[in-house]
Amino acid sequence: MFDKLKAAAGVAGLLKDLPRIQEKFVQTKEELGRIQCAGHSSCRRVRALMNARVELLSVDVDPKFVALASTDAGRAEVQQAVTEAVNAAIGHARREAAVRVADAAREMGLPIPPQLLSQL
Repeated sequence: MFDKLKAAAGVAGLLKDLPRIQEKFVQTKEELGRIQCAGHSSCRRVRALMNARVELLSVDVDPKFVALASTDAGRAEVQQAVTEAVNAAIGHARREAAVRVADAAREMGLPIPPQLLSQL
């Protein structure tokens, strides 16, 4: 019985703080948009840049590497390098977002399970 009362009090506290929580998460989302995360291909000739909201900002390809795309084999190599760079940037952005969201939640006293953060 007391556990239910504690839970109800916790929910009431969250509802009372809801405007502050919403504002903090809006600020966090804006911050994630300003954080830039880079990923590189294994050959280091392609670089993808995205923000921590996992929005692709740019892809830079070494001009000499682009010249390889004139053949089927070269095109496949360039495509693979672009894929590697973008995937690396996505991984970096997701890790950065998880850290920032966890920090924001901790500041507000909100328990967010690590497995939920890994879903970001």
